[in-house]
Parts: sequence; structure tokens; C-alpha cells
Amino acid sequence: MDDLRLTALDGMNTIGGSKLLLEFDGHGVLLDFGMNFARTNRYYEEYLRPRTTTGLLDHVIMGTVPDVRGLYRDDLMHPDLHLTGPEIDAVDAVLLSHGHLDHSGDIGFIKPGVPVATSAMTAAIVKASQDCVRNEPGREPVYIARRRVEDLRGAKVLRSRREDLVGRDYFTLDGAPSDDLRRFWGFLPSFELSKRSRAAQLIPGQLDHDLKGLDCELVPVDHSIKGAAAFLIGTSTGSVVYTGDLRMHGLGGAATRDFVSRARSEDTHALVIEGTRVRRSDGQESSRPDATEKEVRDVADAILAGIVGEFAIADFGPRNVERLEIFLDLSRRAHRSLVVTPKDAYLLHAMHTVDQAMPLPGDDMRVYDSPKGSTDRYEEWIVEHRYADSLVTPSEVVRSPGDYLLSFSFFDMKHLIDIRPGGGHYIYSSSEAHNEEQEIDFRRLGEWLKRFAIESHGFEIDADGRPSFASEDGPLHASGHASPEELAKIVREVDPDVLVPVHTENPKWFEDTFGGERKVVLPKQYETVVL
Repeated sequence: MDDLRLTALDGMNTIGGSKLLLEFDGHGVLLDFGMNFARTNRYYEEYLRPRTTTGLLDHVIMGTVPDVRGLYRDDLMHPDLHLTGPEIDAVDAVLLSHGHLDHSGDIGFIKPGVPVATSAMTAAIVKASQDCVRNEPGREPVYIARRRVEDLRGAKVLRSRREDLVGRDYFTLDGAPSDDLRRFWGFLPSFELSKRSRAAQLIPGQLDHDLKGLDCELVPVDHSIKGAAAFLIGTSTGSVVYTGDLRMHGLGGAATRDFVSRARSEDTHALVIEGTRVRRSDGQESSRPDATEKEVRDVADAILAGIVGEFAIADFGPRNVERLEIFLDLSRRAHRSLVVTPKDAYLLHAMHTVDQAMPLPGDDMRVYDSPKGSTDRYEEWIVEHRYADSLVTPSEVVRSPGDYLLSFSFFDMKHLIDIRPGGGHYIYSSSEAHNEEQEIDFRRLGEWLKRFAIESHGFEIDADGRPSFASEDGPLHASGHASPEELAKIVREVDPDVLVPVHTENPKWFEDTFGGERKVVLPKQYETVVL
């Protein structure tokens, strides 16, 4: 019998950056391959980023991606980079649990011959997300622009080739991809709008649903992003269950409960489980009580009912389309149109190729049109071609502020200069600040709101200049992650022989809580453990 082995490449003792190598019966799979925000934020910020012309060099030297051999793209190997870490023999697939960057953000570094297995919705989300950003080496999960080494004033740099983009194979394990998704898979706004006679093309990778050779089942779970899933992996030792990120208190909590029942019915040997909300041993706690999505909906509904005719913004975070659907419905009840950014509209367009029930710009949803000197091609395609009849301009908002609910975040505050509301409401329905840099952003947001006399709901800046997220209105955000009580329930119902906590700052909680009941494995980076 082959050993069942797990190697933690990244993401230990931190939230995000999940990169786990599971080897069994001659196979190897990666359980996610996400961006490690905690480590990246030690060295980088908005205007200090890894260089795009050095491939993997900056990332490996600064430790923001693991130093391993045999896994990465050859065209990202800078001549000055010498990998010395563990050798990875072969990887059959990346099992991608969902589309958040802390789980998907570093897939672009991996060899293009390694496919991704995920849900159809997650495939659409990561494709749309890549379409809306400029090419960076790691942010190419679906298609890549190959680099080549060039001499530049005596230095070696890696530059993209002006030729066709080559896609990575994706397998949608929840069923055959729709015809609409297949068409979107080979579509790029920049190519659609190109006026050159020989424009580069996107040569899409294979899009199928049957990942042959692996006993792997995708099971939907509830999280703060559509398409989230767990995996049941069959091995000769027994089933390995990987939860990804999940919760039981969301509107789709039944999916998580169904997953737990399914995992319990398996011959479950090992459970690899997230532990985001297991607090650190320093006692740091959230300033918010636990809340459900229904409670969030009720509180936001009451706020909108009390501000009829007034200017209003709702901030519910990127990719949280479930929250967008809630605010869209509440906007209808309040006789407002929800106004989204072009990037949001593009994401919804992509998701609609998988699920026809996903909302699109139209009568009840508008796209904010604020002309600027330089427009990305996806924006041009949205506002001038696809949804030109669904735009709303700043002057329209000025004339009738009570007709709209603007879906803006901190980075959209610049648009207030065009609107100059002179009062109104900012409904903050997203996550708390988790580090000093985010606290600075909230202080800036507070200054923008103060400048235009806008009342905030869901956060405030306290007397010490720190953001507080306790709300007098009631809860305006529900976590995308299971509470410690929910985690304990999941572990005991699935009843694995071996427990491996990941995506947590306090893995010892699992050892203290479950160590007397079962084997708890706390892997260290690059350490291979036999499960």
C-alpha cells in the first residue's frame, strides 16, 4: 500500500496562501494554490509591487511563493533564480475550492500542463477576474502570455511575447460546461475590440468535466463567493476530505450540511479543514457579534426604508455576489436601481454563462459610467458595447440621488467629487480591517465620508482614530467562515481518523480541542507527513 502523504508548501499558521500537496497511490494533487497576503503585505503595498519583468525571482527571494522545484513555469525562471527547495515529481491537478485570491491567486505560476479541477462557477469567476487585470506572472490562472529572456542595458529581463495567449485545461467537476461558458472561455474584450488585422488570439485550454484517473468528487458548500466547493478524494488508505472555506450560517447553509452528511458517509480517513475564525491565542476578537445573512438583510432593509430620497452607497466587498443579490432585492423594495461598476458587470456577465439566474444590468441594475482618459478594454466592452443601454452617469445621480443605490468601495470614492452629494449614507457590509494598512484605508474612507457629510453604517472611526465595526443599526456583515462551534460540529460529525487544520492563525486550538479524540497533524512548511 502506498503511503498517503501531505506536504504543506505554504499557508501554515496564517489565513490564506493555501498550498497543500497531497500524494497517494502514484498521484499528486494540489489543494488550492493561493496568494499569501500576510507574507506579501510584509514587503509590498499598492505602489510597491513585485517586478513583472523578473518572473518568479522577486516572489521566491522574498518568500511570497514557496521555493520548490519541478512545479513552476519554465518561462518565469529568471537567470538569477536558483531554486533549492523540495522537488515535486508530478501533479495531476490543482483542486481549486473557490475563486478568492488567497486560494487561486498563485495558480498562474504553475506549469501550464497542470490542469485545474473546480466548479463551473469558479472557472467563470477566475476567468473574468483575469480578464480585468493587466498581465502579471502569477495572475494568469486561465491563460498565459509566455515570457522570454531579453538583454536590457546589460541586465536580463523577462518580457511577454506578442503572440497568441495559451490556455490552461480546466475540468468542471460539477457537470459539463454550458455552451455559453465555452464561448466565454475563448473570449477576450481586448481581442474582440482590436482593430489590427493580425491581432493575437486566445487559444483556450480544454474545458471539460471528466478528470480521468482520479477518484475525486466535488461537493458544493456555502461560502461568501459563488461556486465554493469541498473535495472528497478517494485513496487506498481511505477518503481524504478537503473543506476549502465554508460556513453553515449563510443563505446556502443547507449545501454545507449536505456536504457534512456526504463526508460522514465516506470511509473518511483524513479531514483537512479550514479554521479562519479560530482566534489567535493573543485574545484578539472581532468587534462584531456573529450574524447570519438573513439578519444582515433585515438590518440593511430597515436602513434603506428610513432614508427614502437620500443619497446612498452600499459596500459589500469584491466577488460577494450573494450580498449583491441581497442589495439588489432591497433596492427594488426601496424603489431604487442598484448601480454597479463595469468590473462588477463583467463578473456578473461571466457568472451568467454558468447560471442563467444570475442578475445582469437592465431595468433594476445599472452600470456606473464615469468617462476617463484611459479605459481598460473590458470597461470599453461593457459600457460601449454590451450594456450601453444600462448606464447611469454622475449627473443623473446628482439630479435624483434617491433613485439609486451605488455599489462603491473605498477605491471608488473619487467618484464622489463628480456627484458632490452634500449628505447621504454609506452602508458598509463587508469584512473588518485585519492589519494596519487596512486600518489606514478605513481612516481615509472616514475622511472622504466626512468631507461630503455622509453618515456611515456598519463602521465608524473611534476617538483614537481606529475603525470600529460595532453597529448601532445591527449586524451588516456575516462571516464567510464557520464559527468555532460550527467547526467542532463538522469535525465530530465527519469523524475522521486524522485531522489537519489549515487556513488558521491558531492551529493549536484544534489540537487542544480534538487531540484526545483523534490524531491531529500540524504540518510545518516543506515538511512531508504520512497521514
